[in-house]
Amino acid sequence: MNLLNFQRNKSYTKGDFFARTILSGTRPVKVREEDVLKIPTVYAAIELITSSIAQLPLYLYQEQTDRSIEQLRDDRTNSLNHDANALETGQALKKKVVQDYLLRGKAYLFKKNGQLHYLAAKSMAEESYTDDNITVSAKKYLYSGLSRNVEIPSEQLIVIDSGTDGLLVNADKLFNTALSQLKYEENLLSNGALPTGVLKANTRLTEQAINRLKKGFDSLYSGTENTGKTLILEDGLDFSTIALSPDELSLHQSKSTVTSEIARVFNIPESMLNSSANKYASLEHNNLQFLQNCIGPIITAIESALDKSYLESGEKLLGFFFRFDTSELLRTTEAEKIKTISQALEKGLISFNEARHRLDLKGIEEDYFVLRLGQVLKKVSDDSMLVLNIGEHIETKEKHNGEHSGITI
Repeated sequence: MNLLNFQRNKSYTKGDFFARTILSGTRPVKVREEDVLKIPTVYAAIELITSSIAQLPLYLYQEQTDRSIEQLRDDRTNSLNHDANALETGQALKKKVVQDYLLRGKAYLFKKNGQLHYLAAKSMAEESYTDDNITVSAKKYLYSGLSRNVEIPSEQLIVIDSGTDGLLVNADKLFNTALSQLKYEENLLSNGALPTGVLKANTRLTEQAINRLKKGFDSLYSGTENTGKTLILEDGLDFSTIALSPDELSLHQSKSTVTSEIARVFNIPESMLNSSANKYASLEHNNLQFLQNCIGPIITAIESALDKSYLESGEKLLGFFFRFDTSELLRTTEAEKIKTISQALEKGLISFNEARHRLDLKGIEEDYFVLRLGQVLKKVSDDSMLVLNIGEHIETKEKHNGEHSGITI
């Protein structure tokens, strides 16, 4: 909940952001992150999402004036993909960032000496300031450091914002339901007397006899380690079972419902968390749904944050941008992969060497494109062409003034 503190009588000049302050506080978290991660389905969902994004390489690109895209080599991509800092890898950094993004709605990266450092979102507080009571003019970031609280300049931060309060707030009731279900199952198995039922006596028992009978019964039959033991009753006692099976208790249905709801709040195809719910026969289709509905919005938020805070102003004007390479996520079977690459090669979209590189093969000395006209090979190095069905080379010559002198066969 945001609290707006107007200091109406205080005079101030433009830039005096402390004159009117918006204290930006997050909604209280009603379920602990440590507890949520003990829910198997939640842990599996977070591990699936964070690991999937962490394995995707991030590259820096530049859009050229002819609308073509060129990949650039830059030290920043090394921090994102390999060595984030002296102690942490880029892969581990991305996993932590995505987990905070999902559970807390925001993630923070600290830029220092050309390196990136992860800052736990639970330790970060934001204060926003306005000079017109309409727009936010500045923000202060306060971090609970290792030994004291510190203020971090905004220009040293990369803030990845989901636009939500995070699932710890937005899905707290669902998580509490799942935790209650786990606790109930734990108590049922560890504390329940097996077999469960009612002991009946023909005569009235004294309190001492009842306590002695209860203590002896629990010591012999309580707990899962005593499951299946033969029940021996004294004369005058009768046992009536009231045990219910998991189906009668609706445990299976309840667990299935909770799993389905957890998959929904994480935007994960349920079949990726529950094999019995598989809707797609192809692994590629499953991964495509996962990429579009779950991974896509997250990587877009990360890319936007990097473009905003990890690029210089001049680089933005020159068309620089960060992008994930999602091809790793859409890996298919070897047969599907070869078929897809072959189709792109036959239609002239990629060259021989580009096709071979996608198959992790070494390139050939002379690179060609496949063109139509029966079958035509176009050499990349000098634009000459080889017409296969007549076995002739076609060379294009260009004058120094840019005019074409014709085609030589």
